[in-house]
Amino acid sequence: MFLSESGYQNERRSLGASRALAYYADINQHTRLYGIHEGETSRREGGPKPTRKEKLKQQNPAKPQLYEMRTLFDFNEHFIELSNAEEEKRSLGFMLLLLGALILSVPIFGVATHFLRHGVLDWVLCLMVIGVFALEYFFLWPHFLAPAFFTGLRARYRFNRTTRKVYTLRPKKYGGNVVLDWDRVQAHVRWAPPKAWTAEQLATSEAAREERLRSAGLDSNLLLYWPPLHGNDPERKGEDVLWVGPTGSGESLWQYIRTFMEDGMHVVPPPSKHEWLRKGFSGTSEHLEETVMHGSHMRDDIVGKGTSGATYGNYAANFLWAPLHSLAERLCYWPTFPEGWNSDCGQKRRESGIGPEEPMQWNCKP
Repeated sequence: MFLSESGYQNERRSLGASRALAYYADINQHTRLYGIHEGETSRREGGPKPTRKEKLKQQNPAKPQLYEMRTLFDFNEHFIELSNAEEEKRSLGFMLLLLGALILSVPIFGVATHFLRHGVLDWVLCLMVIGVFALEYFFLWPHFLAPAFFTGLRARYRFNRTTRKVYTLRPKKYGGNVVLDWDRVQAHVRWAPPKAWTAEQLATSEAAREERLRSAGLDSNLLLYWPPLHGNDPERKGEDVLWVGPTGSGESLWQYIRTFMEDGMHVVPPPSKHEWLRKGFSGTSEHLEETVMHGSHMRDDIVGKGTSGATYGNYAANFLWAPLHSLAERLCYWPTFPEGWNSDCGQKRRESGIGPEEPMQWNCKP
């Protein structure tokens, strides 16, 4: 799903690019960004000085870890491939889509029945149809349903250390497909959605900014930022923002990506069986086991006493949701990388399935 991307693009249209970047993406003079060769980038002019606690943290960066989160599409000598967050909300979106269609069908059915019986339109029912349609189209659809349906199934980000490029697949309305230079990237490792704060509150109140950071928690996400190629360019060419990894990702995922890109696949921990994402569409049982029951199975593996009662309860609570998610996926398309990019370094990778794919290492082909 593309909820964060949709929110950012909506803010760009209403506030403009620079204000949306400062407000929604939280990239401003108060933000501390990480570079690819060191801890944090140097402080921006006029920005706050790092505290003693922050200086100590810079000396002890997070270890490269995936923390058993389903994160990777692919992992090999040349590139790692990741996606974006909030896929677990697609089944909820599909239920809302069906509910909205059902609510809209009631007044439409009333209008049709009245017209067939009496040969005239009931304008009260017509106004009800228009009102319900307007409510769903202008409020529910653009903010929650459009990022989930009739669009790309997932974002795909290939971080290729051989070419030192980041190959990005996204729907056009959320930024489009683009090839980005790895050497220009900066990382915001504690991004959180702005929630109830206004742009003015976050711009003028240090307390509001600190509260936003503290509110991240499970809603945090790794955000990667490419500044404009030229600082005084009014068109801001070269600027881009990516939300990478699942909800809850942060500095450890950034260090995993950075270490892989700078030092190679043998320097980062190899992915475990719990850290793979499925390419392509999921069946009902696949989604249930790999996404919904992911946390329950991990807890059972840690305890080592077989399937727990809590896991059975989780099955009972979610088995009806899994078919909705599987159906919802079929309302989207699976994006594929253009052959001209050569993002796979001359070795075709499969477009469906989950887990390690052979070969893991091969000679790069031009």
